[in-house]
Amino acid sequence: MRITKKATALVAALAVSTMGLAACSNDSADAPKDGKTATKSAEAPKEDAKPGEKVKITYLHRLPDKDNMIKVAESVKRFNEENPDIEVVAEKFPGKADEAAAAIHKRVEAGEPGQGFCLAQIGYGEIAAHYVAGDLDNVAEEAKEYEGNFFAGPMGQMKLGDVTVGLPQDIGPLIYTYDKEEFDKLGITAPKTWDEFIAAAEKAKAAGKYIATFQSDEGPYRLSGLAASNGATWFNASGDAWKIDVNGEKTQQIAEKVQTMLDKGLMLPTARWDDADFSAKLKDKTIIGTVSAGWEPGFMLGALGVDKANWQVAPIPTLDGNPATGADGGSGVAVLKGCNHKKEALKFANWYNTQVKDLGSQGLIIATNVGVPETPAEVKALFGGQDVMKEIADIAKSMNPNFPYLPTWPAVYTKIGEVTGKVAKGEAKVADVFKAAQEEAVKSMKDKNLPVAE
Repeated sequence: MRITKKATALVAALAVSTMGLAACSNDSADAPKDGKTATKSAEAPKEDAKPGEKVKITYLHRLPDKDNMIKVAESVKRFNEENPDIEVVAEKFPGKADEAAAAIHKRVEAGEPGQGFCLAQIGYGEIAAHYVAGDLDNVAEEAKEYEGNFFAGPMGQMKLGDVTVGLPQDIGPLIYTYDKEEFDKLGITAPKTWDEFIAAAEKAKAAGKYIATFQSDEGPYRLSGLAASNGATWFNASGDAWKIDVNGEKTQQIAEKVQTMLDKGLMLPTARWDDADFSAKLKDKTIIGTVSAGWEPGFMLGALGVDKANWQVAPIPTLDGNPATGADGGSGVAVLKGCNHKKEALKFANWYNTQVKDLGSQGLIIATNVGVPETPAEVKALFGGQDVMKEIADIAKSMNPNFPYLPTWPAVYTKIGEVTGKVAKGEAKVADVFKAAQEEAVKSMKDKNLPVAE
């Protein structure tokens, strides 16, 4: 499942211009920072469970919950039966994914968490904005006992400095997907290093093939994920300010490699979500390899129009050849500010986020490390019998654990998208993407009166 990553109106919707940092320490989201104070949630009657009464918790989600899946309500029923002192109610958000942020903020302001509305599915790219808006609570202490149940990468994306807002649910680690049959014909293998990537791409180009793509409509998360795979940390909530390092050395090293491939004509500029472009080139075998998100193998080969193929999943190339990757999408279950039952809320979040079969049935690439969903037969057939889910889980172990997003990430996301489009047209360089993103990150934070470490 692909969780939406486009939240361009999020910052405005949450009115973060009135917020302080409040995301860099163990202080509550209502604590004053640098002369600013986060908007406080409206006071509402709080429902404290009396002795012998059940703790009631509402969990808001955006999962597909289709008939051929294990419904969230079915999973919740099992949890409630196993935990008679807690009653969880699952609520599916009825609107579009990019409308959820404003809806959650409104409900928190109305004091609903005090009445049991304790958990919500939040995209990793939206967490910092929600926190500075006063929507999310710090559950660092309560979450400690569960952290080991999840890959370090997504667990890190549920943190802002010393703050932990919840537990990760699904992920989108960058992976490399390739047509092994075509690779074998060319005498090349899945590249482990960028230098091997370039050399193999040259052989492919000589045969009229491409093993790399530059996707103009996937720039923000694809490029940030590649930077993360090289050990970059773009944003760091430390002390009372955010350190911003989008255009640092580790990111520039990735920019240089990508630019080299573009300059040599080894990386095909394309639009990932244009079926007449990307999908057509998959079908005619112009594209025989590409960096993908972990959630793509479940559907990306549908364009081939066949039931069997010999594609494969492998780790992405890195500078030194050691396995490492970054994130492209995903979400966690966060505890909302004002919840009176954080311990019970985290207990359910951990339980549900470790239900491997249930989440796998929802089409998720799961964040837990306690098990691996079964690879669907139709996916296995298209990937040459490979246990795709197991391969992706192995790759997820090497996700960068230090890559949270900025409160104004939507503004940075938009800027990266703009410049990425120019790069695809040959009107800008890859280095320009990161330079512009660095400038936009600093500017957008200062425009919202959020402190930046100079």
